[in-house]
Amino acid sequence: MKDIAQPLRRAIEAFAGDRTHGAAWLAREAAALMARAARESGARTPRELLSALREVAQALVAAQPRMAAVGNAVGAVLLAAQDAATADVGPVRRAAVAQARRITVGWDQTARRIARHAQTVVPKGPILTHSYSATVMAVLERLGRTGAPIVVTESNPLGEGRTAARLLAARGLPVQLIADAQGGLFVSQIAAVLVGADTVFADGAVVNKVGTLALSLLARRAHVPFFVATETLKVAPGRWVETGETLPLDASPDEPPAAYFDVTPPRLITALITEEGVFAPRRLAPLARRARRWQRALSP
Repeated sequence: MKDIAQPLRRAIEAFAGDRTHGAAWLAREAAALMARAARESGARTPRELLSALREVAQALVAAQPRMAAVGNAVGAVLLAAQDAATADVGPVRRAAVAQARRITVGWDQTARRIARHAQTVVPKGPILTHSYSATVMAVLERLGRTGAPIVVTESNPLGEGRTAARLLAARGLPVQLIADAQGGLFVSQIAAVLVGADTVFADGAVVNKVGTLALSLLARRAHVPFFVATETLKVAPGRWVETGETLPLDASPDEPPAAYFDVTPPRLITALITEEGVFAPRRLAPLARRARRWQRALSP
């Protein structure tokens, strides 16, 4: 980041240290930082501006490497800037800022579309969810108007489920907070499991808060549908490759290893609900191709 101005560099460092917000928020923040870079850059030619934007984009991706949505967001901004390149730097700057704005202000409309699609496929009745997802919250608020209870796991470590339960209750929805270990007791009493995603691979595998995989296995055993609500911006261009990595189980005799994410394979997912419609896990190829275009923009 040697050529990035100090104030913007500090903002990127803060972005790298963010462990509170989810992928959707981080993607919007990354797009906003790209817009800031475009506005503040002293570049005098399209080539100079594109080079500066690419450096910022690569720094943002490196800051949150597990979040496909971040790479897609900055790639989309960069691609828009590249497509607008002429002899003048002005159109390039304006195109980058405009694309970033579409990403940052369009979330509310995206969430509403996902919620509408969810109503067409999620069965009526109690819903179980895990962790905190702004997208899932929007869907649950819409589904919860029927009066069906919402069961929320604590979602440890960090306990984001407790925050989700408080917010849902504050909105007047019937909520039951349960311990993570109680999922097996409740799964047979619900109509569906609904979770969010941090990243969705091209083959339909989903990265989400640790504990999601266990819930998907419980749902399969109980013949309960398992849905993922996600923006298409979170679809990665590549397939999930099981690396065989293991956690250091002997790291401490007193504390469990710190693990915050797991991967749920596509065979355990009923459908992915997006703003563009409902997709079977194995039918994401068009979305993955678009993500590849965004990702290619990051390369010189």
